[in-house]
Amino acid sequence: MQSKPKNISFNLRWHRRVGLSVTLMLVLLAITGVLLNHSPAAGLNKKILSSAWLLDWYGFETASLSGFLVGEKWLHHPGERTLFLDTEPVASCNPPLLSGVVTPEFLLALCTDELVILTSSGELVEKINLSNGLPKDTTNLGYFYNTTFIKSNSQILSLDLETLEILPSKTEIKQWQTSRSLPSEIRLKLNQDSQLPGISLETLILDLHSGRFFGNIGVLFFDFIGLLTCFLAITGLWSWLGRRKVKIKPPKEDY
Repeated sequence: MQSKPKNISFNLRWHRRVGLSVTLMLVLLAITGVLLNHSPAAGLNKKILSSAWLLDWYGFETASLSGFLVGEKWLHHPGERTLFLDTEPVASCNPPLLSGVVTPEFLLALCTDELVILTSSGELVEKINLSNGLPKDTTNLGYFYNTTFIKSNSQILSLDLETLEILPSKTEIKQWQTSRSLPSEIRLKLNQDSQLPGISLETLILDLHSGRFFGNIGVLFFDFIGLLTCFLAITGLWSWLGRRKVKIKPPKEDY
């Protein structure tokens, strides 16, 4: 009985070791590749994922998933330029939405550099920005004692909604309006209209397939897996050819 040549045994050992080490990655590549191949038919590009951890992983701001309850409606800002009242766009301002309050006549929304005044139904009445009276570094709004208050740094100011006059105030306010998570029905509607940030399932699968989901290190790692796959093909072919030569080699004749 003939034994295998040492070089064939060596190739087989490394072929098996490398094969076992990359098995899971090859399965992942195969599954994601099949899914991507059928993505148009399955509509994967239309399935939007908005999980908080996933948005955070991709670097999206998740503040758009919260808003301010003003009466029975919600003021919120998905993160681009549009301010929403429930699911209807009502005005434009720069994100983020810092505060939102309701008065007997108006809805007030404080964005990064301007104060938006709306009617109770969401119609735009007026905007106050840094160039026409809004104090710099305004961070919060409040409606107390039938008066609208503005917080700018540590200073409290009162706002007359009839004259839009802003004056210093000695009123002490201990608790300001805070944002809260949007109701699920509003978030669902905004996701359907692509107003909230999100990642399509197709993009997620493509990033997993290419390694981009794990950043630059992931891309390099998947490149390395590709090289190891080439190594498996070469060593497998080499071992097969070596074993084939051993089988067809004629036996030596004794003289």
